[in-house]
Amino acid sequence: MVVLRLFGPIGAILEGFSDSDRVRDMNGTWLIGLLVMCATVWGEEKYPDGMTILETSKSGEMRLVTGNKAEMEVLREPASTFKVVIAWAALESGLVQDVEKPLEGADGLGLRESLQKSINPPFAILAEKIGADRLGEFAGRSGLIEGTIPKDWMRAGGQEAAHAADLKTTLEREHEMAVAWMRGAAPWNGDAGKKLQEALVWRGQKVLLRAKTGSFGGCLWMTGYGEDKAVTVFMAGPATRRPEIIKAFYSRWGVEPVNL
Repeated sequence: MVVLRLFGPIGAILEGFSDSDRVRDMNGTWLIGLLVMCATVWGEEKYPDGMTILETSKSGEMRLVTGNKAEMEVLREPASTFKVVIAWAALESGLVQDVEKPLEGADGLGLRESLQKSINPPFAILAEKIGADRLGEFAGRSGLIEGTIPKDWMRAGGQEAAHAADLKTTLEREHEMAVAWMRGAAPWNGDAGKKLQEALVWRGQKVLLRAKTGSFGGCLWMTGYGEDKAVTVFMAGPATRRPEIIKAFYSRWGVEPVNL
């Protein structure tokens, strides 16, 4: 005889039946129907209206967790997810060698913490040092940006470059970048790309994930990966809703984020 001990909502329902009821009624069909019903009601996370989540397993295909598929090709602001391109270029150029060493303009924070906290000054400084032409080359190679990079894309300086200036991306491109990170695929498979993965780690969390957030121009992002899958979360809204994006991202691994 197999005895199932069920917890949570399913267990609560079963507690409502007497032992005799369970013996009499809990045949295979009844039990399967109950489990299917409970999985439908409680099994799927509830996300805010307007949020879109893409998810790809390490060896599988992309799937839409929630949201509208039509959102995938809409041109949007990369916001601070573009900082990963600046970080990659800085690592490749030798401007940054240690992801924990304090950066200029970062108030004592290194590249990793600057990416996690998404502070602008160090990336504006790095963008100026790298230069428009070279940083534009990295932007094009990254696959993050839609279309050709204009020669004058950095005309407003490094402060605008920190969130990609006028360059645009799509939900699908953001996700493809995270999938490439996860799989160690080009163009992220060189020494600088591998070093970047160290800088994307969110320390102090319940599960080891690598990711980047973005919140600018009404666009909220979190894109990254864990050991088993890549996830991209998008929602239109003010920067004050950034915690909702982070919470939704971590929920795909069944945990709550620490210290939002």
